[in-house]
Amino acid sequence: MLKELTIEDFAVAREVRLEPGAGLNVFTGETGAGKSLVVDALAFVLGAKKGREIIAGGAERARVRARLHLGGTEVEIERTITAAGRSTAKIDGRAATLDEVQSLAAGNVDIHGQAEQSAILRPAVQLAALDLYAGLDGQRVHAGELVRALRDVRRKARSLREDADQRERLADQLRFESDEIAGAGIAAVDEDAALQQERSRLGSVTRLIEAAVAVEAALAEPAIGAAIAAAEDIERYDGGAAEIAAAAALLETAALDLARSVRVYRETLEADPERLATIDERLDRLARLKRKYGGTLEAVIAHGRQAAERLTGLDSADERCAELEARASTLLLDLSAVCTALSIARRAAAGALVRALTAELEHLGMGQARLAAGFQCEDDPDGVEAAFPDYERVAGDPVTGAAGENVRRSFSETGIDRVEFLASFNAGDEPRPLASVASGGETSRFLLALTIVLGKAAGQAIVVFDEVDEGVGGRTGSLVGEALARLGQERQVLCVTHLPQVAAYGDRHFVVSKVEDGGRPASRIVEVSGGTRVDELAAMLGGVTHATRAAAKELLAERGGVSSRT
Repeated sequence: MLKELTIEDFAVAREVRLEPGAGLNVFTGETGAGKSLVVDALAFVLGAKKGREIIAGGAERARVRARLHLGGTEVEIERTITAAGRSTAKIDGRAATLDEVQSLAAGNVDIHGQAEQSAILRPAVQLAALDLYAGLDGQRVHAGELVRALRDVRRKARSLREDADQRERLADQLRFESDEIAGAGIAAVDEDAALQQERSRLGSVTRLIEAAVAVEAALAEPAIGAAIAAAEDIERYDGGAAEIAAAAALLETAALDLARSVRVYRETLEADPERLATIDERLDRLARLKRKYGGTLEAVIAHGRQAAERLTGLDSADERCAELEARASTLLLDLSAVCTALSIARRAAAGALVRALTAELEHLGMGQARLAAGFQCEDDPDGVEAAFPDYERVAGDPVTGAAGENVRRSFSETGIDRVEFLASFNAGDEPRPLASVASGGETSRFLLALTIVLGKAAGQAIVVFDEVDEGVGGRTGSLVGEALARLGQERQVLCVTHLPQVAAYGDRHFVVSKVEDGGRPASRIVEVSGGTRVDELAAMLGGVTHATRAAAKELLAERGGVSSRT
């Protein structure tokens, strides 16, 4: 339960602290006093998105703290928003994310503000209420998981199919490039350099022969023999110059070796125009490949390898597409089974929910109300197979199973059903969609009845209503007050009301008023009891007089038998 709520500089609440109790807590006050700020502040601290416009005039920030007792544990949540628009949150003094705060609140507090009350008219909200009543959250989550998985697989398969033409064109290109490079039979990354060297040699055969002949001729010159003979004479006449003769001997040996090598080399030289033409053709082919694929033979070889690898990947895309389509078929079968089970369970629970709501509405002065639940399914050639009609109305008698032939039905993450509550609040009228027939007061009472019926299934220990008695008169107000008091026997209820007949049923009564604080308007909230409470109820009845005070006391006396504290 909510133990304490502290509000600072939030709208017109400059500094407000209140301690709601168990059971039904009612909040009253004149129009414009700021009754709804309690609901707004509580929603803010529990994670509702609010802008900096909620900050009181002249203040630098707004802050709200809520102390709650949840499942035997006390928790304090604090949330602040600054004039710069920066919002921060804490749980038990520790910095927390907004998701953490909202997650904690969702399981414990159910707030029905004026905007939220109209939400019950939306089919998606009505379907969620039916699933909650039937305890189908687990099956609903499973259906959502299957739908998301199926959509993902179908998207991937569709992408592969849509890219088939482009993929085939790319495969043709890669196949050509891979075959062209492989067909070139490149021996090594330096094959072109080796061929250039060979071509240079073959293209210069005549010059090479002439040069070799010149070397041989030079080595055969008489001057070399004369030089050797002279060196030997020097040694003969001067024994100290033996090294000269030795060097001459080495020169003679070297000259003979060089002459022999040059002669052998010259004999290998032979003009080969066919080989030269072959080399030129090969170099031209390699040059074309380098221009197309990277500038070097190393780059050409790498490109060929990559093209072959990509081609292998493209060739496997068809296999991948087939695998995805098989996976999609399996998921669709699983989803069909889950959706069918979910729809059967919903139809079985709908009758019980309609009966319970009808009984509760009777307690709220709507004894002529007739209710039903409308189930609609739509065709979709790519949908799940299910044996349910296009439209089916479930009233008090539950439907226990599917009937008819399987047809393909459209699906979403909540299954195949579009569910809408149908209602008739006038005798003789056929039930029609709630959104088209319910007045503001009827919508408020329907929401209250649904909240009571869902009861413990909803799980929240705290329920908040902002003028759930909207559009309700005094006589019916007593019935609404009684229903709220009964709800307070199970959960803590906070209710903003403008009806004294509702306020009289409160276990605690808080009055919201507007005062001046430093020249600025500010809301004040005080708990009233005894004679002060009688005066507040009398004022709500039309003004404090002996007659209205007597009527107020009578209202308080009437509610004694259904107090949540009884």
